[in-house]
Formats: sequence, C-alpha cells, structure tokens
Amino acid sequence: MMISDVILEANTEYEIFFLLTAYVESVRYCDKLSILPEDFTRLPVTGIGDVRTRLEGFGLELEKLLGSGNSKAHVILREAADIFGAALDRLQWLDQKAYVSFRAEDFSTSPQPA
Repeated sequence: MMISDVILEANTEYEIFFLLTAYVESVRYCDKLSILPEDFTRLPVTGIGDVRTRLEGFGLELEKLLGSGNSKAHVILREAADIFGAALDRLQWLDQKAYVSFRAEDFSTSPQPA
C-alpha cells in the first residue's frame, strides 16, 4: 500500500497532516541531491491552502522538467504531486462531509411546521 492510498482512507485532517509530515521528513532525509525545492519540503504543512499551493508548485516544476532528461527529478516530483494531490482530495472530501453533516444538523433542529 502506498502512502497516497493511506491518505485517501484517512478519517481526519490530523491523520492527513501527520502522514504528509512523515512523507516530507523522509524526503528531506533521503533527498541528498536536493531535487525538491525548499518551499516543498518545509514544515509544518499549515493547512489545505498550503497543500494546494505546494501541489500547484509541483505542477509548475514538472512542466519545467519536460524534455530536460532528468528522469530522477521527474519521478520524485511526480510522487510528491501524487501524494499531495491525494491529500488535497481527501481534505476537500472531509470538508464537504463536515459541511453536509453541519447542514443536516441545521435542518434537523429547525422548527417543524404544525
């Protein structure tokens, strides 16, 4: 099972940010060639907006690599983009689920017509 699969099954934002932090720390430790720019490996990951910004940055970096022949950088950036993409998808799903649940509570507690 890949970390992106685990992220997609996470039940809370806390779990997602914990997994992202573990991933970023492992990349920082293993990326001896500094393939990922510091903007992508800084901690902490501060929220859904930060995840979205980093994901957009991975896309821009991947576009820059097209045709460069640097396959190692491409693989690492693609992996990071997949993981942060999974995190963004799951965070958005959890937000939507919470919103729908909140709205359902509003309707269940509103006065019923007589």
